[in-house]
Amino acid sequence: MFADEAVEFFEAKVRPLLIERCYECHSEESGESMGDYRLDTAAAMRRGGSRGPSIKAGDADSSVLVRAISYSEPGLEMPPDEKLSDDEIAILKHWIQSGAADPREGDSEAEEMASPLSRDVDSHWAFVPPRPVTADALAAKEVKTHSQSRDIIDDLAATYAEQMGVPVNQIADRDTLLRRLHFDLVGLPPSFEELTSFRKDKRPDAFQRRVNRLLADPRMSERIGRHWLDVARYADTIGYTTAGKERNIKGSHRYRDWVLRAFAEDMPVDQMILHQLAGDRTDPNNERGNTDAMGFITIGRKFLSNDDTLDDRIDVISRGLLGLTVSCARCHDHKFDPIPTVDYYSLYNILNNSVSPEDLDAAASPLMLVDREKLRRQKVFVRGQRGNQGEDAPRQYLTAFRAPQEEPFDSGSGRLDLANKIISNENPLTARVYVNRIWGHLVGRPLVDSPSDFGFRTEPPAIPETLDDLAARFQSDWSTQRLMRRILATRIYQQASIASAETLRKDPDNQSLARAERRRRDFESLRDCILLGADQLQEQYGGESVEITSQTITPRRTLYALINRQNLPGLFRTFDFASPDMHSPERYQTTVPQQALFLMNHSQLATASLEAARSIRAGNALDVEQQVIKLFRNLLQREPNNMELQQAVAFVSSEALAPAASADPRSLWRYGTATWKENQLSNFRSFEVFDSNKWQVESAFPSPGPMSYASLTSEGGHPGLGDDGVVVRRWICPIDGRVQVTGMVGHRAKKGDGVQATIRIAGEVVFSEKQFSSNRPLPTIKRPVKQGDTVEFIAHSGPTLTNDSFFWRSKISASGNAGTVEANSVDDFSGPFEQSSTPQLDRLAQLAQVLFLTNEFAFVD
Repeated sequence: MFADEAVEFFEAKVRPLLIERCYECHSEESGESMGDYRLDTAAAMRRGGSRGPSIKAGDADSSVLVRAISYSEPGLEMPPDEKLSDDEIAILKHWIQSGAADPREGDSEAEEMASPLSRDVDSHWAFVPPRPVTADALAAKEVKTHSQSRDIIDDLAATYAEQMGVPVNQIADRDTLLRRLHFDLVGLPPSFEELTSFRKDKRPDAFQRRVNRLLADPRMSERIGRHWLDVARYADTIGYTTAGKERNIKGSHRYRDWVLRAFAEDMPVDQMILHQLAGDRTDPNNERGNTDAMGFITIGRKFLSNDDTLDDRIDVISRGLLGLTVSCARCHDHKFDPIPTVDYYSLYNILNNSVSPEDLDAAASPLMLVDREKLRRQKVFVRGQRGNQGEDAPRQYLTAFRAPQEEPFDSGSGRLDLANKIISNENPLTARVYVNRIWGHLVGRPLVDSPSDFGFRTEPPAIPETLDDLAARFQSDWSTQRLMRRILATRIYQQASIASAETLRKDPDNQSLARAERRRRDFESLRDCILLGADQLQEQYGGESVEITSQTITPRRTLYALINRQNLPGLFRTFDFASPDMHSPERYQTTVPQQALFLMNHSQLATASLEAARSIRAGNALDVEQQVIKLFRNLLQREPNNMELQQAVAFVSSEALAPAASADPRSLWRYGTATWKENQLSNFRSFEVFDSNKWQVESAFPSPGPMSYASLTSEGGHPGLGDDGVVVRRWICPIDGRVQVTGMVGHRAKKGDGVQATIRIAGEVVFSEKQFSSNRPLPTIKRPVKQGDTVEFIAHSGPTLTNDSFFWRSKISASGNAGTVEANSVDDFSGPFEQSSTPQLDRLAQLAQVLFLTNEFAFVD
């Protein structure tokens, strides 16, 4: 037993620290145990992972946990995003050195002995085929017919709500309902005239007529197609690569446009899956464009290691189509589901025998894969290590979902066989996973909260018959549009979102489906609605991707934005865009100041506001009151009430104030080379050439002499040789105050002698550390500054220039009496540019920008 004071120290200091900083990646509840390490029970910490036990009681310095948090070993830096503070490290070291008192229970050795591989597959709700709800089943559950029900699932939900003591909401008003429908199906609001017409339409099928009209609209496929692109981790570039290698994915937009066409034509989803996995077999000459569908596999990130590239492809297939985390079995049998390591390498075998075609005719798609002429065998990589090979891994389907004597795949690589297994009506997962995604997009929240993990640890929906009935009937035709029509016709979809305090207390997560989910516009819809309100939306369907982050407006829908996987613009991250680096099950919503700051300060919004005002004034002459009314109609699809009208007219009639000046963030940065001696910089020389998204010394690259590979990119660069070849990224502070610097720095190569990374603030060296085969967050640095002081990020080579590429991402925040200035070395990076200025807004344009900023504009209902 542990002494009381030791347990008290653990509970007061250690447990909260582990929960806050470690459980996100190392706990059963989070679904993660990176490196096989879990830190949420005493037994798990004693057991440890691939490097042995996490802790050695009485010996803190040799404990894996302490070595990781101390950042003393390259590749073992935890947490990876930011090092623990000195006080936090001291707490953990004291705890371990004092005997590691830990009263947490659970995860006993007996529990460990029960292997997930021995579980009965039929005992899990998601692993048995879905069945439609029958009248007998309804009677057995005493399901009643609700007065507002339009579908069996309405009755199921109403009965469940009644059992919870939660009242079912009434149908939403006409305006809310049409706005919601337009947002879900096309991502754009209805016009004021469309809302007025719908309000007056008394036909019993008025809503269904709108549904049919929008399902036939090409914009529907742009909206629903974007959801699928999240699943497929769509991007237009391959991600990180070595210098000189092409970063763009040739023909990337062809996969995106194929997805749009498939949804527009209501291609059955089973056929969509066949084409996406085996388009080389279903349409070998690309006569119908279906080999472009194979972008589902090939559009992902390209890693330096082919093993990692194949892992990404296994992940998008297994999580995207089956809701199974097969990649967890790369190094060991799955910890929770009946997926042995051999299953992972069976899929690896299939994909490793699928290669990009060469020397094909012009009809071939650049996104296409074909089977190897001479198939390779594959063995299990024991603990994920290529050099430690175990048993054979034949090309076959997952062990738990195939017959015991089933033969391995024998059709080429096996991709077509795999696709047929995935779309089989005997497969219990594919239809459920897809229906759950569509439900989440339309209703605002999926029935299963983990849309890409239907494994043993995932609880069934609160009303499991809802998902089963939808999935079973969906399998009869695999029609997305028919599925959407059914969901959109339900009382569940059409009900109001209002909820009383009592309802929120009894059912905070809306398990009863007794109210609609209140939703905010996502990034694409918000930006598209701004363009529409400004009369700047160009409705060109399909085509190559375009840049949308410049200072001026790009009029294309956000769907067609260029997605740079390596340098995803801050604008995308600010508004919670799906990460293109990996399969994204759903979007996450945050509320951060940068969102409002963009809408208030960016020149694109100023231009949009001016254009919104200009479109109001175009044509017939209108007085101020008519202008205000028309602006409300265009941007909010309603007329202002009396108080709004009175205040807006007074505002528009008043004299506009002169705008406050603001610096273009790009103008505060300088990029160049310098001489470094005794912690001092001299002879700073700005780079003169910007080529291939990098600053360099001259047109010839590498340059002759010591400058050689000296260059800077948005996320890093390369030094020249020695003291005369350091590269400098310099930020000039525009205000007096206090500056804070954070970021990441590192050196990825395993060879060479690394680089020296140094930070100076106002001439004082505040950080200097050699980076070799490293990846670490910078410590937070704070210093007082005056206007004109510089923050310098300096990279210095070692004795040689071999393998000296480095990466360095920095954020700067300067605060003082004049306000706060934010800088980001990645987002602000630029080649030569014309100094931008925010256009001056007249009062009507200012009113337009105010309306763009309202919650009413940003929220759907």
